[in-house]
Amino acid sequence: MPESILLINYEYPPIGAGAANAARHIAAGLRELGCEVSVLTSGFRDMNGISHEDGICVHRVRALRKNPDKSNMIEMASFMISASVHLPILTRKKTFSSALVFFSLPCGPLGLLLKGLCRTSYIISLRGGDVPGNERGLHMLHRILQPVRRLVMKNASAVVANSNGLKELSEHADPYPVLVIPNGIDTGYFSPADASHDMFRFLFAGRFHEQKNLFFLLDQMDAYAERSDRPFELHMAGDGPRKERLMAYAEKLRIGGRITWHGWCDGERLRALYRSCDCLVNPSLYEGMANVVLEAMACGIPVIASRVIGNVDLIEHGRNGYLCSLDNPMEFLEAFHRVMDPSTRSRLGRQARCTVEEKYSWGNTARAYHSLIK
Repeated sequence: MPESILLINYEYPPIGAGAANAARHIAAGLRELGCEVSVLTSGFRDMNGISHEDGICVHRVRALRKNPDKSNMIEMASFMISASVHLPILTRKKTFSSALVFFSLPCGPLGLLLKGLCRTSYIISLRGGDVPGNERGLHMLHRILQPVRRLVMKNASAVVANSNGLKELSEHADPYPVLVIPNGIDTGYFSPADASHDMFRFLFAGRFHEQKNLFFLLDQMDAYAERSDRPFELHMAGDGPRKERLMAYAEKLRIGGRITWHGWCDGERLRALYRSCDCLVNPSLYEGMANVVLEAMACGIPVIASRVIGNVDLIEHGRNGYLCSLDNPMEFLEAFHRVMDPSTRSRLGRQARCTVEEKYSWGNTARAYHSLIK
């Protein structure tokens, strides 16, 4: 009989962001390896109950989630409560050989519950915000929940991070070894396309959240506009609680006319944006391993990014993009200037695509996780 594997994540497409997409691709990869795959995730609006999606059985339990692209603590907790009720019912109907649990918190305790119910082993996949020290605003919450997090990690058959930097942070915070399995990318779907336009187009894609450091981005774009006569546009793809403030701030800086606000974009719209823009800018304060960076690189556009955990695993400064210090904004301005040179942009973009083709694939990611299943 094929191995039966349960993936647990509070978000799964069409809701969620990077971790949701990772869960979908890993689930598909495990299925291609001959596994029988089920997913336990949040419901959203009229999406509840059991559905079969590309050969994967998806169990969506009721939760309080209100937005497709973000979820707060209360909404995550509502998933945890619903999933805790649903999991015993699910395990009475089906036996799982192993589970892959995304995020030590909030989902990790569901792995503990599964192990207690039927002795099923589980793997924890660390994604970023669940690692102490990666997100500044969660410091106190991590301290309070440390006993729960450590109990989850202690009982896991393996703990995995998606970048070396995240591994180091986790091992510094908790006394458990961490393996590294990087995210992958669908290089067939995300691929270069010829785009001709007169104006150089910078792109940001992601949540409008403190983590993404977007007021800093607008400041640097404004500073560059003051220092250079090169024409450019900034395309902002995403949504979040800071959107109105960001739009007002852009007008205050007098660069509002250079910015196009696209709102939240699904996969197809985002791919089209990658292909129509010239450079992705990611000035995040912290990252796990940003899917948008991999996607942009696969589409053959260079990335200018902050020199933080996650980004440094993907970008080789001057070879396939630029890494810039958040403590030295001039480095961003210099990178903007360099990448606008057509030959430089073309060289970096070609190498970005080569990097992704050589090192990152969802098939490799799924095989690496499958090798850990006990």
